[in-house]
Amino acid sequence: MTRILSNATQSYNDAVRWIYERIDYERIPPVRVSPHFQLERVRRQLALIGSPQERIRAVHIAGTKGKGSTAAMVDSIMRASKIRCGLFTSPHIEVFEERMTVDGCRPEAAELTFLVAELQRRLQTADDDLRRDPPTYFEVATLLAWMYFDRKQVELVVLETGLGGRLDCTNVCSPLVTVITNISLDHTSILGHTLEKIAFEKAGIIKSGVPLITGVSQPQVIKLCDRRAVALNAPRIRLQREIQLEVRSSFRDRQIVSVTTPHRQHEAMELPLAGAHQAKNAALAVAVADQLSTSDDRITASTIRSGLQWTVWPLRFEVIPGSPVIILDAAHNPDAALAVVDTLNNGQWAERPRVLVFGASRDKDVRQMLAILLPHFDHAILTLIRSNPRSCPPGELATMADRVAKETTIQTAESAENALQLAHSATGSAGLICVTGSVFLAAECRGHHFDNKN
Repeated sequence: MTRILSNATQSYNDAVRWIYERIDYERIPPVRVSPHFQLERVRRQLALIGSPQERIRAVHIAGTKGKGSTAAMVDSIMRASKIRCGLFTSPHIEVFEERMTVDGCRPEAAELTFLVAELQRRLQTADDDLRRDPPTYFEVATLLAWMYFDRKQVELVVLETGLGGRLDCTNVCSPLVTVITNISLDHTSILGHTLEKIAFEKAGIIKSGVPLITGVSQPQVIKLCDRRAVALNAPRIRLQREIQLEVRSSFRDRQIVSVTTPHRQHEAMELPLAGAHQAKNAALAVAVADQLSTSDDRITASTIRSGLQWTVWPLRFEVIPGSPVIILDAAHNPDAALAVVDTLNNGQWAERPRVLVFGASRDKDVRQMLAILLPHFDHAILTLIRSNPRSCPPGELATMADRVAKETTIQTAESAENALQLAHSATGSAGLICVTGSVFLAAECRGHHFDNKN
């Protein structure tokens, strides 16, 4: 306990080491009943740093997939509107502090070091319960983000939930708008094995009187979210009802979309992210901005157009030009895998020879993802994700692959770097390598690719 709470941080490396020593539910499977999933515990931790979540207003975003992309779009629109905005997302790609940005900038090394040392000092004053059971990795990330946002005097924060919504660390914020992007089966061991149970957890972010913007599509999920919103007198703004979307055209890694919300009609906006799912996320982000514009005239049709056009969000069907082309996508459940396939098959990628690089966590629906993906690839490299202890071994992946796809050539690799090497050997210069199955794998492959280019 002394090491956990001691004010020993004197360097950036000390700070990062201390952060990574926390219990990390992104890399180890959490248990369903845990003392760490309690909002009162989070409020007590935040009280140690002055409860900034009560003073700084938020856009709070939950969903099975798309919440990070939607958050990035909203953040980009706020910055285009000259609103000082904080963005909190997870996981990161290369360095921890990517999770928290203000006006697009993450903390510098010295600033993160200061924030960690200050947090350690505050934790020294915690009550006995918190001292005996210090913050987890995600709780620390949440605390540091709020400290950074407060220090930078942001006007608004855009918060992506980490897991679920109802008991997530972010669910103690004071939102101006809540968003549920969509709902499908994921994290079932924690959130439940039915859409209704998962929807109940996600709908836990809905607040009394706060507008809800949602892209959910399944009738039983719509009914559940509507029922909770009505009970809380939360106005509903729903995709395909109050929000209308039209995809005008689609290019290699971007598309032109038109969006109509209860407040405005936005014609022919450029979105630099590929896929029908990203067009839906953009429609939700535009609806959020329009809702916020009712109380902030800095947000205009022009700033919404500009912010959407300049959105940057890596690993979401990220296209890296070259010979062959490499596509990196963080899809980690069957619905997201379907989105990858749809995007590959509905563009200029349709006729290219394809190699899949795939790795996934054991607790995901790996067999179903493979069943969806493999028929659309000539060759697949199944690999271990070294940065994730939950990674499914390549041998197990190969056994599952043999059962669901007989026509695809299968190889295994012991690392992302080795998998990329094999993939380059398996495809010609006119081919395509698609890396998917896990954000951790996509991040590893991205790092190896750009390291080899330098």
